[in-house]
Amino acid sequence: MAIKSSELHCLNCEKSERETPLLHLHYSGEELWICSQCLPTLIHAPQKLVGKIENAEQIKPAAHHKH
Repeated sequence: MAIKSSELHCLNCEKSERETPLLHLHYSGEELWICSQCLPTLIHAPQKLVGKIENAEQIKPAAHHKH
């Protein structure tokens, strides 16, 4: 089966919306999509997304609080 050109993909792992649920993001004037498996990377290690998200190096990772 041919993939539709409008099919959405995770910005990190490139899995399609047919393979995994995708979350819609707006950042730096862009619309982006990320899957639930890659979302922790965005939250905890956004520097790993340099080259995939504009200005990713400026995104601060979530603070980790000791309980």
